[in-house]
Amino acid sequence: MSTVSISGAWRLNDKWSLRGGLGMVLDGKLAPVGHTIQNILPGGLFAVGVEYLWQQGDGYKPFIDFSTFISASSATVEDLITEETTNYFSSDLRVGGRASWIIKDRVFPYLTVRVFGGPVSWKLAGEDVVGTDIHHYQIALGTAVQFGKTGTFVEYAGLGENALSVGLSYAW
Repeated sequence: MSTVSISGAWRLNDKWSLRGGLGMVLDGKLAPVGHTIQNILPGGLFAVGVEYLWQQGDGYKPFIDFSTFISASSATVEDLITEETTNYFSSDLRVGGRASWIIKDRVFPYLTVRVFGGPVSWKLAGEDVVGTDIHHYQIALGTAVQFGKTGTFVEYAGLGENALSVGLSYAW
C-alpha cells in the first residue's frame, strides 16, 4: 500500500509525548491466495499514540523509548476482473521500542523493533473476509538529520513487515 500522511507530536513533559497522524491511502494491491489480485483505490488513515522516554542517552549510551499506537485505514477495493468494488478496513495496535543516538546534535541514527496486530476486513467474491498481516513484527533502521527547526528522516524495515518511509519535519 502506498500512503502519504502528516503527523504531529505534543510533549507533555520530559518523558511523555502524545502523537497523532492523518493521511491518505494512495493505492495498493491485495493478493489473496486462490483469487485474482484486488486493486486498492484511494482512502484515508489515522493514528494516535503515546511515547515514553525510558533512558536519556549520552555519548555511546543510546536514548531508549517505547511507544504504543492505534491506527486504522479505510479504502475501496476493486476486483480487477469483475470491476466490482467493496469497502476495505484495517486496524492495528502497535507496540515498539527504539534505541537512538545523537551525533553532533544533527544526526540521529536509530534501530526500532515493533510488534502489532489487528484485523483487516473486506468482501472477496461476495463473502465477508477478515484477515490479518502476514508478519506481526517489524525491525527497522533509520536516520534523522536536523537542519535548525527543519529535519528529514529515512527508515527502512527489511525484517518482518517490509516498509520504506521518508519524511520531513518542522519543530516550533
